[in-house]
Amino acid sequence: MTIVKRSHGRLLRKGAQPDRSDARYAAMIRTAFLLAAGFLALDTLLPPVAAAQQRPLAGMKWDKRPLLIFAPDDDGAATQWTLLQRQMDGLKDRDMTVLAVTDRVAAKLGSAPSGVSAEDLRSFYNVPSERYESILVGKDGTRKALWRDPVEAEAIFRIIDAMPMRQREMEGR
Repeated sequence: MTIVKRSHGRLLRKGAQPDRSDARYAAMIRTAFLLAAGFLALDTLLPPVAAAQQRPLAGMKWDKRPLLIFAPDDDGAATQWTLLQRQMDGLKDRDMTVLAVTDRVAAKLGSAPSGVSAEDLRSFYNVPSERYESILVGKDGTRKALWRDPVEAEAIFRIIDAMPMRQREMEGR
């Protein structure tokens, strides 16, 4: 046996070809390493996630149930707010915060989170500026219901009162 060369740590006979599976394995390892290094470099170069891509109401999580009234103008939001005002005690009892979102964010009940703009909320909930929508967000921060027309407070209360967290709250009182 005449040894001519080494291939990836193996001895080869004269005229023998290196095992292609070894070359493929080495190429896969190099590719995986380069991809991992590239993703790591890309992650450090990218700017932090914008506030609109994060949950804009994260500060209310586990504390409040926001109702967002998206409207093209103040008159559109006023109709929904008028319906809700009749049931103020029910809103407070359910730990609700009501925010009117037009070209700005106006707190109707409770307070608006600092640093959150109408644009942030419209972008996160995907509501164009010319559309009317009311969105109920649960204490867990997820969307629970959506209405495209003004809705009575009792309909909102039925949804909230069916939530397991709300049922535990009622048992504890």
